Amino acid sequence: MGTINSKDIDSVVINEEFSSFDTRALDSKHRITLGGKLLKTTAQRVRKIDSYQVLVGKNGNILLRPSVSIPASEAWIYENPRVIGSIRKGLEEAKRGKKVVARDLDAFLEKL
Repeated sequence: MGTINSKDIDSVVINEEFSSFDTRALDSKHRITLGGKLLKTTAQRVRKIDSYQVLVGKNGNILLRPSVSIPASEAWIYENPRVIGSIRKGLEEAKRGKKVVARDLDAFLEKL
């Protein structure tokens, strides 16, 4: 393994309040298990978690951010600001109850 140069790492600024949840000891191989209670608590707020992004602060604090993978065939949605913006706008409008009833789906889709 090579060394990681600090200039090779993206910096992320996180303004979020944290609360103490638990203390975990390192095992003989210097690993930490998260435990079922934490995973259940996190999973209730986040979709199906399949990995964690590991962030290290300047003072040595470690933050694990739950992550989910998306299929490669759907990645274009997130890479296109116009598309993802349109989807987010539509979801927000749906939350507020704004909707359009399409009597003729083919005609409606043609207008898009």
